[in-house]
Amino acid sequence: EACAAGTVATEEELAQIKAAEKKANSKAKKQYKDSEGNLVKAPVSAYMHFNEENRARVQEALAAEQAANPEAEKVGHMSRLAEEWKALDEEGKKKYEDLAAEDKTRYEEACAAGTVATEEELAQIKAAEKKANSKAKKQYK
Repeated sequence: EACAAGTVATEEELAQIKAAEKKANSKAKKQYKDSEGNLVKAPVSAYMHFNEENRARVQEALAAEQAANPEAEKVGHMSRLAEEWKALDEEGKKKYEDLAAEDKTRYEEACAAGTVATEEELAQIKAAEKKANSKAKKQYK
């Protein structure tokens, strides 16, 4: 009965209400920009440092295994990297954990020195990145 007394919301009003609710409920992480206006890159985990360092080696090894035995089941390089990471002992992981700690420190210092990017700035930065990426893709076609 309460709805009968009120007015009907238009599609546009409903969209605005939903956007406002989403914004109020979002726990979006603040994004910071440096003095040059670029977004500060998030820190990389120890596992990702490990992947970065070992990806090429694992891909070559898998390619050699596949060439030697074409009938063998194909294994993805990410699966192999995950197995290697799990097999590493604490001493082996320490190097990557130290790299991750350095990266986290870099990120925290950059955020402290930077400013919080507004939604408009984020939209402009992301649009510029998208445009740059599409130009790069066109060059390789």
